[in-house]
Amino acid sequence: MPVLIAHNFLEDLALALCVGAVVSVLCQALRQPLVVGYLIAGVLVGPQVPFPLVAGLDRIHQLSELGVILLMFALGLEFSLRKLVRLAPTAGFITVVQVGLLIWLGYLVGLAFGWTVLESVFAGAILAISSTTIIAKAFREQQVDKGLAELVFGITLFEDLAAVIILTILTAVASGAGLSARMLAETVGRLTLFLAVLLGAGLILVPRAIRMVVRLGRDETLIVASVGICFAFAMAAEMAGYSVALGAFLAGVMVAESGEGGRIEHLIAPLRDIFGAIFFVSVGMTLNPADLVRYWPALLALVATVIIGKFVGVAAGAVMSGASTRNSVEAGMAMAQIGEFSFIIAGAGVRHGAIREFLYSLAIAISAITTFSTPYMIRAADRVGRYADARMPASLGALQAIYDAWIERLRRQSRPRGARRFVLMIGLSMAAFVAIVIAYEIFGDRGAAIVGNAAGIAPRWADLAVKVGALALAAAVFLLIVRAARGFAREIAGGLAQAATPEGREPAAEPLARMLEIAVIFGVIVIMLALTAPFLRPLDGIVALLTAVVAMAAMVWRGARDLRGRLGGAAEILMRRFAHPAATAAPETPGLGPLDLLRLPPDSPAIGRSLGEFNLRALTGAMVVAISRAGGDVIIPEAGEVLRDGDTLALAGAAAALAAARAILTAPAAAQMPERAG
Repeated sequence: MPVLIAHNFLEDLALALCVGAVVSVLCQALRQPLVVGYLIAGVLVGPQVPFPLVAGLDRIHQLSELGVILLMFALGLEFSLRKLVRLAPTAGFITVVQVGLLIWLGYLVGLAFGWTVLESVFAGAILAISSTTIIAKAFREQQVDKGLAELVFGITLFEDLAAVIILTILTAVASGAGLSARMLAETVGRLTLFLAVLLGAGLILVPRAIRMVVRLGRDETLIVASVGICFAFAMAAEMAGYSVALGAFLAGVMVAESGEGGRIEHLIAPLRDIFGAIFFVSVGMTLNPADLVRYWPALLALVATVIIGKFVGVAAGAVMSGASTRNSVEAGMAMAQIGEFSFIIAGAGVRHGAIREFLYSLAIAISAITTFSTPYMIRAADRVGRYADARMPASLGALQAIYDAWIERLRRQSRPRGARRFVLMIGLSMAAFVAIVIAYEIFGDRGAAIVGNAAGIAPRWADLAVKVGALALAAAVFLLIVRAARGFAREIAGGLAQAATPEGREPAAEPLARMLEIAVIFGVIVIMLALTAPFLRPLDGIVALLTAVVAMAAMVWRGARDLRGRLGGAAEILMRRFAHPAATAAPETPGLGPLDLLRLPPDSPAIGRSLGEFNLRALTGAMVVAISRAGGDVIIPEAGEVLRDGDTLALAGAAAALAAARAILTAPAAAQMPERAG
């Protein structure tokens, strides 16, 4: 069969774009993302499979650098410093939990298959970042609700930022002698200095320059100036020893500060799409099917790690950040894939000799498999979320509903100033803990020899003494972290509770404080595991995480049990408030926060049905925590409690969940209940 081999840039462009266009049209007809079509086109025109059209791999890779630069520049244009600050307590926290967990899990998988430490670290980084492009495409096709979309895209915003940081650090480490504590410290120091200089100068000059060009009123001049700044910053980053992606991203952030980011993003969209397509085609050209056959066990393990790890990480982080169980489960299932950033990270590793080429092929295959599975997981997410809500014990459901209401209030109000010192204490203690662990793993044997010679004891006893000393020191620092997390949680909970009672009476708000404490400690543990993974024995990390999960599960269960007792203790207060349900829309109950009171109308669809059968929580995210009936009795209900005409319900939950619950409970029985809510 005759083969057409491209010999220049023009022929390469023609092959890459024409084959990419044909295959992407077929993928679109099959309702698959365009990225999959570009990857398949790359496999076809690449050197690894028999196909009559072969493009020049080296030349396409050179052109693909433009795709990386423009993709990162467009990403930077979407960033807003104010938006990052607003979303940090929720989406930022979820990102920390999910990214830290996936880096650690990927690292463990790499070690299990005998890869080097640096390859295992790159494997974790490859698995950590979801694909904004694939999620956006799937969401448009599935038409998911606005609340879920806002949650997921907020997380992807912070994931993209995390990816830039990870890529920059790994590129610098891969360019050096290897992975060590000293190398990592020097890398972070140089990166900090580079960012300070570039951002300091750029924020002064770039926004003013862009606004001056805009005043000229010529789109042609604006796009040339913007892309010129993009390439200039990419070149500066490369000359400083960093990835061009970092420079392009920072250029986009600084151009966006001019206030013209949306307009510029629209202007460069055709250019970004063309060279972005070439980038994905170049990725497909690198795929070696022989690697997939040889490393298929690793491929299956990594795919399972992405799907399960992202589901658990995102869902757990979302629940702790105040999202409903249903939305948390749906977000976890929607983000169970990897994409463009994984290719960029893997490509940087191959280019600097830090990883072998088979890992790049595995990254492409993982992305393709998880991309195909994403639409099906999104379709199944609603059923899985409803099932999780329906099977949750009533006490846990009440605890989460009240916690969601408190977190919603936290987002609307300023944080107490006293909480800042606890945040600083947590950060310093984390740094100290990581330093102790790394120092012991690197210098433990040398320290044992010094102790043995100085004390005149046997090597095994000297080793035991050093180990016990390191454990004691690490335990003391971790205790400081726990105390700081508890202080932070109580400061936040106390401030919110005090703000909720203008008369000055401060409810205890223990449920909020306990859940915040659990969330902070869990996030800290995941971050520390990710940071210490290359220096820690895998078994030690697994034991640490399992111990933390068991301890926090016990704390949550205790909190749910205490909440039930608190509801019973608040029955008298609830009785007085039930007597005047229209007096306030959200009465404050000590230690419980705002509870919405609703009297069931005679034609409510809930009358005659048990709480478990009606399953209001699965429908809306709101929870019935108390019921008042004729005669003045206040009932703390179980799932089998049947609702009656004239019942007054005390509902807990976020504002959107309460509104959805009111709409369902007050609708005529003959009316059809909405399929989705909250």
